[in-house]
Amino acid sequence: MSDPSSDCKDSKNGLAGVTAGHTSICSLDKTLRYRGYAITDLLECSFEEVAHLLLWGDLPTENQLREFATRLHTHAQSLPETVLWCFSRLAKTSPQCSIMDVLRTGVSILGQIECDNGPEEMPHHRDLSQERFKAEQLLGHVPALLAAWIDCISGRQPTPWPKKPLATALLEKLCHTQISDNAANVFTKTLILYAEHEFNASTFAARTVTSTGSDMHSAIATAIGTLKGPLHGGANERVLQQLMDIGTLENVGPWVARQLENKDVIMGFGHRIYKSGDVRARLLHEAGHQLDDKSASFEPHRKLEKLANKVEAVMFEKKRLKPNLDWPTARIYHALGLPINLFTPLFVVARMTGWTAHIIEQMSDNRLIRPVAEYRGPSPRQFIAIEDR
Repeated sequence: MSDPSSDCKDSKNGLAGVTAGHTSICSLDKTLRYRGYAITDLLECSFEEVAHLLLWGDLPTENQLREFATRLHTHAQSLPETVLWCFSRLAKTSPQCSIMDVLRTGVSILGQIECDNGPEEMPHHRDLSQERFKAEQLLGHVPALLAAWIDCISGRQPTPWPKKPLATALLEKLCHTQISDNAANVFTKTLILYAEHEFNASTFAARTVTSTGSDMHSAIATAIGTLKGPLHGGANERVLQQLMDIGTLENVGPWVARQLENKDVIMGFGHRIYKSGDVRARLLHEAGHQLDDKSASFEPHRKLEKLANKVEAVMFEKKRLKPNLDWPTARIYHALGLPINLFTPLFVVARMTGWTAHIIEQMSDNRLIRPVAEYRGPSPRQFIAIEDR
């Protein structure tokens, strides 16, 4: 998600600023828009509405939304027994493995079960409705994979998927309790804001796989592996770890100074696209205030917020950097009682919408993605036979 605060000066490094294709799904010009709609307006929607918009191209009518949500619920409650059996075995042999690896493995198994070999028609003559229905399956299956794995490593039998909006159902499954409307609303906003973001690293990786003619499940597995990296999806986990490392308000200044002196990355600040601040961070920061219930049990999080506010002030003073989306999201997930190792997997649940939309868009007008590299190795050298070296 975030880039290092000391971004490389070479604009070609990491393809910074390079236009690598076109899309009708998301624009970052002036403000974030999904298929033309400003993100500020879409935050008033349910996650299912935004998922339908990204996948099918339009906001749904009431009937379309009801049918779409029903299909997602059906998929969420119908994980194949083969997957559940594999998860139960993995939970016994590898309980400490990364949940991102679990999700990647789960998607691969689902691809095998579905015998997903990609679109059958030739390029430019494809009916991609079946790919959209595969995408819907994955939108329901992936949150269910996450909840099932948590049940397995906790020694519980996976329970049926609740008949509730996807965000509410998932949060209740993970927290094992009924959640408040405020909590459901704020959690939904995190998923909407994480849902799509143009040609980010994982989306571009998924489109590259798709461009070879490969299948949706392979592209999604690749995207999950890409998102696992700490400079992309894993940044939200590092945000909370940083705040825990700082500990007290008095430590903020020395900690930031030490990080900058050592040229260590400070996660949660700066963005390769948003040079003057990430609109998503501002919107989610405002939404996070809804979680403060004034109770004594919330006091540790209020202290964490004061610590975060001071870090923000010091970072702006020292580097003129503003927060990106990972900064408030990590604190909100912490306030909701979610463990750190769930932060990036929740990013996966949200970004499934954007990934599948981009995969289908790539399929619809495909050309193999094959960039070129600037060679900077040795100049031409004379070959010497091994016996003369």
